[in-house]
Amino acid sequence: MSDTTSGQVPLLQKMEIADILDTAIRLYRHNFTLFMEIVAVVQVFLMAIYVIGMWAAAQTVMTTGGEEIPWQALLGLGPLGLLYIGGWILLFPLSEAALAFAVSETYLGRRISVLEAYRRMWPLIWRLLGTMILVSIVISLGTGMCLIPGLLVWVWFAITTPIVALERTAGPTAMDRSYRLVSGHWWRVLGALLLLQSIIIVATLAISLPPMLAVMLLLGESNPLLAQSLTTAVQTITNIVVRPVLMIGTVLIYYDLRIRKEGFDLVTLTQALERSRGAGVGEEKPAASQPSDRELPPAPDTRVALPPRPNESESGQQPPT
Repeated sequence: MSDTTSGQVPLLQKMEIADILDTAIRLYRHNFTLFMEIVAVVQVFLMAIYVIGMWAAAQTVMTTGGEEIPWQALLGLGPLGLLYIGGWILLFPLSEAALAFAVSETYLGRRISVLEAYRRMWPLIWRLLGTMILVSIVISLGTGMCLIPGLLVWVWFAITTPIVALERTAGPTAMDRSYRLVSGHWWRVLGALLLLQSIIIVATLAISLPPMLAVMLLLGESNPLLAQSLTTAVQTITNIVVRPVLMIGTVLIYYDLRIRKEGFDLVTLTQALERSRGAGVGEEKPAASQPSDRELPPAPDTRVALPPRPNESESGQQPPT
């Protein structure tokens, strides 16, 4: 498992869309292996279950000579299908949260491993699942009414996963937090998300389309089972490579909005994040996770309390100079 860092503590400041994209590319390049391994843990597991199920179903059908479909035998593969569906429902939110946590740690210049990212997020698995289901329902309802309401709620709740992972809130509370942070910056967030999605679509087509076409042309008729398995493998590899890009950008949007609306600098933001996820309670923080004094901007006046949560006061402060 990887144990890596982004290399330096960032100067937290407001970012335009171009800055978010540039920072996301640098984080992705410097922590490429770490992010891919976090995604691969779940993706490879689910792909293995899928391929085994496809192979077992094909073997079952072949035993009848193709004359009739052995429904009773195929129903015996139901537990494998349930394992795949249940694994996807439970593990996908966990993987997204682990990725968000790793992006946050590397962005703050801290060292993090794949195992540590999943260990930190494991206690939140049910919160993550419930929140993702709730967000999906709201977005589906909005999209069902019209494209515009669906787009509105998609942007409003776009940073819900980083909020659950980094602030340990969940459900309506996390959704309300996301809504309040995005409010007033909806168009900027929409522009950043559309740009990230466009990059993902182009990269996905460039990586997956040529090998998938080659597989279907060479094996599509002669060996459809092998062709399907190889196609699934190509899709999985592509997803492992490109999926971190969106989460990196989403976490950067989250930080940008907090800096714009709450006026946090590196010291106060780091302290608030540590407090929200319970770090330092009953355990000693490793020295490797502490930014050095040389790298920090001037410390704020410690006599001043942290800014109130935005649901208590939408301060609209500007970041300290």
